[in-house]
Order: sequence, then C-alpha cells, then structure tokens
Amino acid sequence: MTTAEIADEFIRRYRYRPRAAFRHAHGWTLLRAADHINSDAARLHLDPDGRAPMTAPYLCELEHWPYPAERRRLTPQILALLATVYETDVHSLLDVDDRMRLRPADRLVIDAMVCDGMSACGCGRSRERVVEMSRVPGARLEELASAGSMLNAPVPRRDDDRAVMRVISDTNY
Repeated sequence: MTTAEIADEFIRRYRYRPRAAFRHAHGWTLLRAADHINSDAARLHLDPDGRAPMTAPYLCELEHWPYPAERRRLTPQILALLATVYETDVHSLLDVDDRMRLRPADRLVIDAMVCDGMSACGCGRSRERVVEMSRVPGARLEELASAGSMLNAPVPRRDDDRAVMRVISDTNY
C-alpha cells in the first residue's frame, strides 16, 4: 500500500484529520514530523536562520485545526510545506471542515494549486475539478460537512490491512 492509501485508511477507519493521517502513515511521532518539517524548511531556504519554528505542539494544533479553537490557522504556505514533507498534494491534506473555515483568500490560493506534473500527487484533481470545487458555495460546504459527506469519493475497504496494522504497531507514541 502507498502512503496515501494508508492515510486514507486512517481517515476512514479511525476518523483522523488528513494531516494527522499522513503523519501516522509515515509512522512519525509529532516530534519526528516536526524535525522533518524543519529540515525541509531549511533545505528549501524557508528558514534561513535555522530557527526551527515547527514544534510538536504547534504541529498538533495544525493537525486538529479548526478544532477546538481557531487559535492559529492553516495557511497555503504551511500546507505546501506539509505536502512536501508528507510527499502528497495540498488538496489531500484538507477535508470539508477545513475548506469551510479557510479564509476566502487562502481558499483561492489553494484552489489555484494544481497537481499537474507532481509524481506524488494522489488527489486526482485536474484544473477543471479545482475550479468546480471553488464554486461550491459556503452554505453547500456546511451542508456537506453536517451530512458527513466528503468531497472525495469514499475509500473502498482494502483487503490488505497488513500495511496499516504494521504502521500502527511500529509507531512509538
């Protein structure tokens, strides 16, 4: 199973938020993931002073955003960095609840991010799909969220659960 498939299983079975699901799919603790994020930020020259702004508590807050309180919000820049570290696309790190609570300006930037040419892209969104998604009115997003509906198709049950169980058992908490 791929990392994206394992993350989908964590989302479907255990109701993990997408960002937490991708971290768990890699088998990383919050601290280890924060280290990877800081390393990538330095490698990409996003943190030239090496201040390592990502901490385990901050990452936990980002994983659970927008709940319980909207203290620090997700930004397109943070999502892009997380997507790079987790080897996925920005769209896979968001769900309906996230999209409902994003600022319109941030949603516009994220909707403009297309995965064309990304070898690790798993969202399956073409430019047409992104434009279609951006036209969903806020009221419709709330209706989808309250009904428990996700904008992505439901993940079918996989016969091979060994990879998911291996990641769960190998993760040190």
